[in-house]
Amino acid sequence: MHTGQILFTLGALSLLSLAILNLNKSISENDIGLAQNRYRLEALSLITSYIEQANSLYFDEVTTDTSKAKDKSTFSMVLKAEANDSGRFDDFDDFNNYTKIDTGLSGVEYKVMFKVEYVQLHGDSLKFSANREWHKLMTISVTDNYPGEPLLYRNFGSEKVRDTLSVKFLNSYWFYN
Repeated sequence: MHTGQILFTLGALSLLSLAILNLNKSISENDIGLAQNRYRLEALSLITSYIEQANSLYFDEVTTDTSKAKDKSTFSMVLKAEANDSGRFDDFDDFNNYTKIDTGLSGVEYKVMFKVEYVQLHGDSLKFSANREWHKLMTISVTDNYPGEPLLYRNFGSEKVRDTLSVKFLNSYWFYN
């Protein structure tokens, strides 16, 4: 082999090595991205299942008696599980300030947090209210439940910061005589 052929071969091997390193880095980043998307999708599925569960419950404890017309002054002022619930949720606001550790199908532990508040509708916006209203807003937030490096995270520079997915939805009370 001549000197030119040796240099040409070394250059080709260097380019090949560089291409392989870039390919491995790209595959690794794609695997991490796919795992993140899987965890986020699973967290959103948990949120959806809790939304469906909450929507199947009564608006308030007093609305369980459907024989009487309701006035918003009869609704519970304190949004929480009542003593007569026996540890079973029977109305929408029982979820308020409730936190649960739930495991998804992948085996990942998620921390699910609930907040329920009365709101007023003002045109196309919501305003939180300290009074009883015809509308309650539930916020469900989910994050992973691991003390170390987070599974659900956002990158800020080179640092991973734990991420929380939140969904808000409105439940309104309607009564027809």
